[in-house]
Amino acid sequence: MEIGSRIRFYRIQQNKTQEELSRGIISTSYLSKIENNQTTASIEVLDYLCNRLEINLIEEEEIPLMKSLFDWYHDIVHRKHDHLKKRYIDLQKEIQSSSDTTAMIYFVLFEFRYLLTEREFAEADALLEKINLYKDIFEEKMTYYYEKFVGLHHYLQSKYSSALMHLKGAERFLTKHLPFEKWEEADLYYSIALTLSQLRKAALVIQYTHFALNIYQSRYDLMRCAECQILLGINYLRCEEHTRSEESYLLARKIAEQLNDKSLLGMIYHNMGYLSSITRKYEQAIDRYNEALQFKDKNESLSTIFSILYAYYQLENKEEAEKWIVEGKTILENNPNQEYHYHFKIYEYLLQDNLTSEFEYFMMEVVIPYFIEHEKQQYIIEYSELMASYFEDRHKYKSAVQYYQIVCSALKRAYAN
Repeated sequence: MEIGSRIRFYRIQQNKTQEELSRGIISTSYLSKIENNQTTASIEVLDYLCNRLEINLIEEEEIPLMKSLFDWYHDIVHRKHDHLKKRYIDLQKEIQSSSDTTAMIYFVLFEFRYLLTEREFAEADALLEKINLYKDIFEEKMTYYYEKFVGLHHYLQSKYSSALMHLKGAERFLTKHLPFEKWEEADLYYSIALTLSQLRKAALVIQYTHFALNIYQSRYDLMRCAECQILLGINYLRCEEHTRSEESYLLARKIAEQLNDKSLLGMIYHNMGYLSSITRKYEQAIDRYNEALQFKDKNESLSTIFSILYAYYQLENKEEAEKWIVEGKTILENNPNQEYHYHFKIYEYLLQDNLTSEFEYFMMEVVIPYFIEHEKQQYIIEYSELMASYFEDRHKYKSAVQYYQIVCSALKRAYAN
């Protein structure tokens, strides 16, 4: 890496301004030219700058350190949580005594990915802000990881369109024949598929999931194969291929039983329940949802509890529906979740005999804007249709048309494959 880029990187890492670094050595404007590799400074000037940053003028490549960094990243991707933190602490110490700038940059990138894994979002945001100040000095492979990790960051913030833009940006580097492991390619394809699924792009989800699945099958990675089958099941269902959806879930269940993975089984039975619900087999759906709850922790059961509530609502069993609202709200007390707070509140209103203007305000000003902001097409459609019917029943046809237009727009976004 060019010396100017190295100086800029370490200055930003140490939270120094150009004025602080250049004071008593050179002008700020001259430092700016050095950092942008627009001029060649004397060895004496570079030595002064490096001394102030406490780095070596001559960069030394440290191959064992690079290997340790990529091993750590491998473990992050493969969810080997037991020793991730210890390795993070060990690598922090190694990096502090290293003069390998390339290794330092990879450490910062992988640290960002690690913070996302640990759900340390405030720290991740602060680190990303710093990374953005020097991302233009990245080599192509660094830019690949930057795009991939920022895509994941946006996904976790429910910013699915921008997440997809960054993940597709990373995908472009795969076509440049850069040296990536097959598991890395599969992880990117699966991440793209997952994001497309949130955007309801079912045909593309199936395509990218198969890209990932082919690699995972060749590596006998059973866990990731099962996750791919679940994603296929969800999106075959969206394409109304109910038989293929059921087949994918059954394949996933077979793997999950073989692995004795309770979390995976909970996810599979939940999705099988949703398949039954979509085909209006609500009693079967409830049985499958209850099976899912046997494998889920309380704080991970909100989606299944809401689905049981929905099934009982469709069966017009008001008493059971109200019981599951209470169950959901009890969990929300210790595990706040804005989306499910809205879901349960909506059905509290719907189970009342008379809907009030309070319900109207809640849906128009709070709920539907929330789901539009978070790009949740399913609920934009579902709740906008609800409001269109609500206004039709009250002969407010202009308002009804407004919500049908929202439904049409959401459907176009959802199925524009």
